[in-house]
Amino acid sequence: MKRISLLLLVAFLFSFSPAFAVNDNAIVRFGDLHGEVNVRPNTEDDDAYIFAELDTPLKHDDRIKTLPKSGAILSFSDMSTFVMKEDSIIVLDIANEKNTKIGLVAGNIWVNLKKMVADGSMEIEMSQAVAGLKGTNITCSTSRGEDRIQVLRGIASVLIKETQERVQVKEGEELIVKSGGKTEKVEIDVAAEQKKWEEATSRLGESIQMNEVPDVLRGILDAESSEFARVNGNFSRLIAMASVDEVSAAEILKDSERFIGVLLEDALILASLRRKVDQALATPEIAPADRVMLAAHLKNIAAAIARQQSYQAEIAKIMRYEFKMSAVAEDISGELEMLRTELAQATADVDAVKAVLSANPAGQTQDWFQESSQVCAAALSALDELLQKVSELLNENPTSFELQAMVKNINDQRNSISIMIRSLTVVEIDSATITELSQIDDVISDQMVILQNEISAFNNLGGSTVPEKEKRFVSSVKVLSNFAKVRRQYLSAQRLYESTMKASAGATYRTSEMEEVEQTWQNISDRFQQLGGISDELQSNVADLESQLSTYLK
Repeated sequence: MKRISLLLLVAFLFSFSPAFAVNDNAIVRFGDLHGEVNVRPNTEDDDAYIFAELDTPLKHDDRIKTLPKSGAILSFSDMSTFVMKEDSIIVLDIANEKNTKIGLVAGNIWVNLKKMVADGSMEIEMSQAVAGLKGTNITCSTSRGEDRIQVLRGIASVLIKETQERVQVKEGEELIVKSGGKTEKVEIDVAAEQKKWEEATSRLGESIQMNEVPDVLRGILDAESSEFARVNGNFSRLIAMASVDEVSAAEILKDSERFIGVLLEDALILASLRRKVDQALATPEIAPADRVMLAAHLKNIAAAIARQQSYQAEIAKIMRYEFKMSAVAEDISGELEMLRTELAQATADVDAVKAVLSANPAGQTQDWFQESSQVCAAALSALDELLQKVSELLNENPTSFELQAMVKNINDQRNSISIMIRSLTVVEIDSATITELSQIDDVISDQMVILQNEISAFNNLGGSTVPEKEKRFVSSVKVLSNFAKVRRQYLSAQRLYESTMKASAGATYRTSEMEEVEQTWQNISDRFQQLGGISDELQSNVADLESQLSTYLK
C-alpha cells in the first residue's frame, strides 16, 4: 500500500532542537516511505522482517529492505539524508554517532551528507569498496560483484577492499570497482545523473499541507540564514588575517561544501512545494480566497528560491577564494592577488548560469542556452590562459601551497565547466516549425467549427424517402470529406512533431521552444481525437445509408 510521507522537512527543521531526540535520541529515522519497506535485525533471518511505518524506530545493526515499486528516505540527526530506491537493502552501523557506517547489500542509494558531527564521518560499505564521505552528495550502487560510486558534489575517498588502495573521487566522476580490485574512473554529467533521481528525491516535502507552507518556508529561510552567517563570519575572519594556515583554509572549504548540501536539499523541498501549489491553482472552480492564498505561497516560494540563489553565488565566491597562506613568500603576494582577481573575473558570469541550472532551467529559451554555452566557452579560454600563468609561477615557487591550491581550483573549474557545456547543448527548433504547427492548430480549430455546423445540419436531416436519404447521404460524405482534409493536416503535424522530438531526445534540458511545440501538438492531438470519434460514427452511418439506398434503387 502506498503511503504518503510524514514530512522529511519536519525532521530537518526540528533537527536543530531536542525534538529529534525523541525515541532514545535516535541517530536516524524514517523521513518518508512509499510502497512496501521492511525492517529486521541483521542477525535474524527473513522471517523476522516487519512492515516499516514512519514511526518504526531504527537501531544499530538493523537491516532495511525496499521491495519493487517502493522506496525510503532516512533522515539523520545531523540533517543528512539517505534515499533508497526500489529493490535495495542496507544495514545500519550506528553504534557510534561520530563514525556512522551504512552497509549497501543490494540496490541503489543517494546520500546528501550535510552537517556531520565534528570530527565525524560516514562510510558506505559495498561488496568491493568502502566510500568515506564528509560533506558530500554521492550515489552508490552494487550488483553482480560490481560497485559504482558517483560524486555529485564534494569529494569521496574510496577504499578498494581487495588491494587496500585508496582512490579519491571528485565531483563529476564515477568510480567503478569490479571483483579482484579492478577499477575504472569515468566522467559523468552531474545534472543528468541528478535527473535520474528526480522521482525519488522529489518526495522531499511531498506531504506538506498548504496551511503549513508559511511555517516551512520560514524555517528554511531561518536555518539557511543562520548557517550562511556562520560560514560567512568565519570567512570574513580569515580574509582579515595576514596569512591563513592550511587547516583553516580546508575547514572553511568543508563548511562551504556542507552548506551547499543544505541548499541542495532545500531546493528539492521548494521545488516540491512549487509543484504542489501550481497543481492546486490549476484546480477548476477554486475559491477566490484560496486563489489569493496560493498566489501568496508562490510569491514566497519564489523569494526563498531567489535567496537560495544569492547564497549559492556567495558560497561559490568563498570556495574559489585563494587565501594568503602562511608559507607564501612575500615577493609573490602581489602576483597572487592579481591571479585571484583574474580567477574571480573568469568565472563570474558562469556563476549566473550555474544558479539557473541548479534551480530549474526548464523553459529557458534556445538563445539562453546558446548564450550560456558561449559564456562557459569564454570562461574556459580565460581559465586556460590563467592556468598557464599560475603554472609558470609555480615552477618558480614549487613550495607555494597557495599556488598549488590555485592550480587545483582552476582544473576543477575547467572540468566542471566542460561538463556544463555538454549539458547546455540543445537542439535548436526552427521558428518555422513552431509557426507551421501553430498554423495547423489554427486550421484544425477552424475546421472543428465548420464540421460541428455540418454535423448539426446532418443530424437535423431526417425522413425515409429516397430523396431525403440521398440528401442525408450527401451531407455525410461532405462531412467525411472535410474530415479527410483535417486528417491530412494532422498527419503532417504528427510527422513534424515526431521528427522534432526525435532530434531533441538526447538533450539534458527542455527549452521553451520544445515546450511550445509539445503544447501545440497536444492541442492538435486532442482536437483530432474528438473529430476521430465523430468520423467513425459518420462512416457507419454512410455505410448504412448506402445499403438502404441500394435497396431502394434496385
